[in-house]
Amino acid sequence: MASVHNHIEPILAGLIVGNAVLLVFLVLTLVWLGRLNRLYRRLTRGTSGGNVEEALNEHMRTVADVSRRIAALEKTTAELAEVQQRCLQHVGLVRFDAFEEVGGEQSFSVALMDARRRGVILSSVFSRTDVRVYAKSVVDGRPSHSLTKEELQALGQAEGG
Repeated sequence: MASVHNHIEPILAGLIVGNAVLLVFLVLTLVWLGRLNRLYRRLTRGTSGGNVEEALNEHMRTVADVSRRIAALEKTTAELAEVQQRCLQHVGLVRFDAFEEVGGEQSFSVALMDARRRGVILSSVFSRTDVRVYAKSVVDGRPSHSLTKEELQALGQAEGG
């Protein structure tokens, strides 16, 4: 007992330092626990009783719903891309005078094609007494019939040349 009595000051100093270390550890633990509690409340917000399982199930339902919606959108996008290939995309127009005595470039040739280079070339030849209209189909950029100079120009415009 005399030994403890002689060394009381270092023992007390050690106990004070030990208590200070434990106090710092307690404060850090409380801060960490408070942060975890805030995160837990944010995670379980909107659930009854703060149930994590309910929050995860709701999240999984949302993920499944979004996945279904994305699949539907991808299908619709593919369908629209297919339809777009058949839409009018290339146009060429050439106006000209078919006859010397008729001015004003009332005659024309127009080429209309889709993305697959399928379509039609329409030509209208205007004279003082009548108008004639001709149609020639185009498949893969090749006309079904021989073309006039103006029709070739319209097809070249439609193809971007």
